[in-house]
Amino acid sequence: MMANDIFGLAARQESWLLARQRVVAQNSANANTPGYKSLDIKPFEATLKSASLQLATTSSTHFTLDDAEAETAAAGENSENDDVYYSGNDVSQEEEMGKAGAISRAYALNTSIVKAFNGMILQAAKG
Repeated sequence: MMANDIFGLAARQESWLLARQRVVAQNSANANTPGYKSLDIKPFEATLKSASLQLATTSSTHFTLDDAEAETAAAGENSENDDVYYSGNDVSQEEEMGKAGAISRAYALNTSIVKAFNGMILQAAKG
Protein backbone atom coordinates (compact mmCIF):
# COMPACT_ATOMS: atom_id res chain seq x y z
CA MET A 1 0.00 0.00 0.00
CA MET A 2 1.48 3.32 -1.06
CA ALA A 3 1.45 6.37 1.18
CA ASN A 4 -0.10 8.50 -1.55
CA ASP A 5 -2.96 5.96 -1.77
CA ILE A 6 -3.82 6.67 1.87
CA PHE A 7 -3.51 10.42 1.43
CA GLY A 8 -5.50 10.29 -1.82
CA LEU A 9 -8.24 8.27 -0.19
CA ALA A 10 -8.33 10.68 2.74
CA ALA A 11 -8.62 13.59 0.30
CA ARG A 12 -11.49 11.83 -1.49
CA GLN A 13 -13.28 11.31 1.81
CA GLU A 14 -12.74 14.95 2.75
CA SER A 15 -14.28 16.04 -0.57
CA TRP A 16 -17.20 13.67 0.02
CA LEU A 17 -17.70 15.02 3.55
CA LEU A 18 -17.68 18.59 2.23
CA ALA A 19 -20.29 17.72 -0.42
CA ARG A 20 -22.48 15.97 2.15
CA GLN A 21 -22.18 18.92 4.56
CA ARG A 22 -23.40 21.23 1.77
CA VAL A 23 -26.43 18.99 1.16
CA VAL A 24 -27.24 18.80 4.89
CA ALA A 25 -26.93 22.60 5.20
CA GLN A 26 -29.23 23.02 2.19
CA ASN A 27 -31.78 20.67 3.77
CA SER A 28 -31.68 22.61 7.06
CA ALA A 29 -31.98 25.95 5.28
CA ASN A 30 -35.09 24.71 3.45
CA ALA A 31 -36.78 23.10 6.46
CA ASN A 32 -39.65 25.59 6.22
CA THR A 33 -39.87 25.70 2.43
CA PRO A 34 -43.20 24.25 1.31
CA GLY A 35 -42.82 21.15 -0.84
CA TYR A 36 -39.04 20.82 -0.35
CA LYS A 37 -37.76 17.23 -0.35
CA SER A 38 -34.63 16.48 1.66
CA LEU A 39 -31.59 15.27 -0.24
CA ASP A 40 -28.56 13.15 0.56
CA ILE A 41 -25.60 11.83 -1.41
CA LYS A 42 -24.37 8.29 -1.97
CA PRO A 43 -22.51 6.74 0.97
CA PHE A 44 -18.71 6.98 0.91
CA GLU A 45 -18.56 3.19 0.75
CA ALA A 46 -19.48 3.48 -2.94
CA THR A 47 -16.31 5.53 -3.43
CA LEU A 48 -14.30 2.98 -1.46
CA LYS A 49 -15.52 0.16 -3.68
CA SER A 50 -14.40 2.05 -6.79
CA ALA A 51 -10.94 2.80 -5.33
CA SER A 52 -7.98 0.70 -6.39
CA LEU A 53 -6.94 0.43 -2.75
CA GLN A 54 -7.75 -2.94 -1.19
CA LEU A 55 -7.56 -3.42 2.55
CA ALA A 56 -6.39 -6.76 3.86
CA THR A 57 -6.59 -8.58 7.17
CA THR A 58 -3.01 -9.11 8.29
CA SER A 59 -3.75 -10.67 11.65
CA SER A 60 -6.26 -13.20 12.90
CA THR A 61 -7.03 -10.81 15.80
CA HIS A 62 -8.55 -8.17 13.49
CA PHE A 63 -12.29 -7.71 13.77
CA THR A 64 -14.38 -8.37 10.67
CA LEU A 65 -18.07 -8.19 9.87
CA ASP A 66 -19.71 -10.99 7.98
CA ASP A 67 -21.90 -10.02 5.01
CA ALA A 68 -25.15 -10.10 7.01
CA GLU A 69 -23.74 -7.80 9.71
CA ALA A 70 -22.37 -5.40 7.10
CA GLU A 71 -25.76 -5.18 5.36
CA THR A 72 -27.52 -4.55 8.67
CA ALA A 73 -25.05 -1.80 9.59
CA ALA A 74 -25.45 -0.16 6.18
CA ALA A 75 -29.26 -0.28 6.39
CA GLY A 76 -29.25 1.38 9.81
CA GLU A 77 -27.06 4.27 8.65
CA ASN A 78 -29.20 5.18 5.65
CA SER A 79 -32.65 5.37 7.23
CA GLU A 80 -34.89 7.77 5.36
CA ASN A 81 -37.33 10.16 6.97
CA ASP A 82 -40.80 9.02 5.88
CA ASP A 83 -42.67 11.86 7.59
CA VAL A 84 -44.10 14.51 5.30
CA TYR A 85 -45.20 17.63 7.12
CA TYR A 86 -48.24 19.82 6.46
CA SER A 87 -46.13 22.17 4.32
CA GLY A 88 -45.33 19.26 2.01
CA ASN A 89 -41.65 19.01 2.91
CA ASP A 90 -39.98 16.08 4.63
CA VAL A 91 -37.02 17.77 6.33
CA SER A 92 -36.42 16.80 9.95
CA GLN A 93 -34.10 19.23 11.71
CA GLU A 94 -33.20 16.53 14.25
CA GLU A 95 -32.05 14.17 11.48
CA GLU A 96 -30.12 16.91 9.71
CA MET A 97 -28.33 17.88 12.93
CA GLY A 98 -27.53 14.21 13.54
CA LYS A 99 -26.04 14.00 10.03
CA ALA A 100 -24.02 17.18 10.66
CA GLY A 101 -22.62 15.67 13.87
CA ALA A 102 -21.70 12.46 12.07
CA ILE A 103 -19.95 14.48 9.35
CA SER A 104 -17.99 16.40 11.98
CA ARG A 105 -16.89 13.20 13.72
CA ALA A 106 -15.89 11.59 10.41
CA TYR A 107 -13.85 14.66 9.47
CA ALA A 108 -12.08 14.63 12.85
CA LEU A 109 -11.30 10.92 12.48
CA ASN A 110 -10.04 11.41 8.93
CA THR A 111 -7.77 14.23 10.08
CA SER A 112 -6.43 12.18 13.00
CA ILE A 113 -5.63 9.21 10.77
CA VAL A 114 -3.81 11.38 8.22
CA LYS A 115 -1.85 13.08 10.99
CA ALA A 116 -0.85 9.72 12.53
CA PHE A 117 0.13 8.26 9.15
CA ASN A 118 2.16 11.37 8.35
CA GLY A 119 3.95 10.98 11.70
CA MET A 120 4.77 7.35 10.89
CA ILE A 121 6.22 8.33 7.52
CA LEU A 122 8.34 11.05 9.15
CA GLN A 123 9.63 8.57 11.76
CA ALA A 124 10.49 6.05 9.05
CA ALA A 125 12.33 8.72 7.06
CA LYS A 126 14.40 9.74 10.12
CA GLY A 127 15.24 6.18 11.09
